[in-house]
Amino acid sequence: MFNLQALLESLPMMGYGMLGIFIAVAVIILAVIILGKIFPAKK
Repeated sequence: MFNLQALLESLPMMGYGMLGIFIAVAVIILAVIILGKIFPAKK
């Protein structure tokens, strides 16, 4: 029904996936901030 060993074996791979998502979101946020400083909004 519930295989605890399989869950524990898959945790590192899930961790890498979550880390990859976090890095991708951080890169997008940094790109938006940098582009906002290079091309400021005109008022």
